[in-house]
This record gives sequence, C-alpha cells and structure tokens, in this order.
Amino acid sequence: MLTDYTFWYITRSDSGYITECAVRFFAGDVSTKKENIGDEGVKENVTRYRRTERLDPKTMDHTKNKRMKKDNVGRDVPVYTAADFGLIKTDQQLKLFLNKEMAKDKRGNNIPQQR
Repeated sequence: MLTDYTFWYITRSDSGYITECAVRFFAGDVSTKKENIGDEGVKENVTRYRRTERLDPKTMDHTKNKRMKKDNVGRDVPVYTAADFGLIKTDQQLKLFLNKEMAKDKRGNNIPQQR
C-alpha cells in the first residue's frame, strides 16, 4: 500500500510565515486501467498511482494525538501548527516536514513524490 496527502488548507501570517495547515491522508496502489487519452476519446492502458481510500487520522502513528477539525462532510482532519513545524514560509518546506512525519507511520510507504 502506498500513502499520500493533500492540503485541505494552509494559513499564513501577514509576514508570510505558515501558521497552520490541515492535511488529508490517502492510501492507494499503482494500477493499470483504460483511460481516455486526449480529446478524441481514445482509450489506452495507463499505469499510475490511484487513491483507493481516505485514511482515518486517528489510526495513523503520527496523527492520532493531533488536534483535529471536522471538514465539510464531518470527517476528522489533523491540524499542524508552527509549534509542530517551526518558522517556515514555503509550501516546499511544509511538504518536507510532512514527508518526515509520514515516514513515522508504519502503515505504508509514501508515494515517490512525497518521500
């Protein structure tokens, strides 16, 4: 099983520092399926990572003790603050922090883009 994440939101201070973010975590696998290629509707086999489920943050090693917020459908989403990741300004620095956090979870492997 491979795992990945997406940002629900990122907030910044007036000086540009990231102050808070919420992250959704997913599991999936690499599979091959027929997909439409281009505008002509031609179907070809495409091998890529596909998400198969949204992970419950309460069961993940690195998020079970985090503060949670409910998203628009009532699911828990872990919230990270500057107390977790320090003073950072860029999304790339935040991604590096989250990649290290995900590496703590024994559930699966991060997709290559998030290692």
